[in-house]
Amino acid sequence: MLDVRDATPDDLPAIGRVLAAAFADDPVWTWITSPRTDWSRRAAAWFSAVARLQLKGHGTVLVDEGLRGAAIWTPPGRWKGTLGDAATMSIPSARLFGTRLPRALHALATNERIHPTDPPHWYLEILGTDPAHQGTGVGSALIAEITDRCDREGLDSYLESSKEQNLAFYARHGFEVREEVHVTRTSPTTWTMWRAPLG
Repeated sequence: MLDVRDATPDDLPAIGRVLAAAFADDPVWTWITSPRTDWSRRAAAWFSAVARLQLKGHGTVLVDEGLRGAAIWTPPGRWKGTLGDAATMSIPSARLFGTRLPRALHALATNERIHPTDPPHWYLEILGTDPAHQGTGVGSALIAEITDRCDREGLDSYLESSKEQNLAFYARHGFEVREEVHVTRTSPTTWTMWRAPLG
């Protein structure tokens, strides 16, 4: 297993870049992002802003030592954003989503509406590995850091996946599909997944 550590503010630019690269071809992100967006630059700024928000707040931001991947987890009861969070993200979101901002906000609201409130659980908000390093164990290490803790403490965990090809990857880590979600009739599918603690 690769070494994983808590991110620091100095890591934020690299986190933004690696997550932007990881989600560049994601069906849902493509659907909610303005086609005129400079994806690499504006997505990197958006993901950096999310990571900064979690570092200052209640989340856990993990990276591997080579900064090839990053994960943003939130602990039980702390997954829902606040009005302050929304204000902080307003400018990066407007720049990334452009005219599709209402679509992006609707997708976010849908995810919040269906997000389970019980039992208490860790939420894997974002996980991404640079495409050049996918399949090398980076993502697995970033998951296991928290799921191993969940197993020790008897806690569940939850995520949404917007790529069907990733379902098998998450299943290997104990997650099971709960629901298929469509924000609209024409939107890509998102899968919600749940993991019960092992042992």
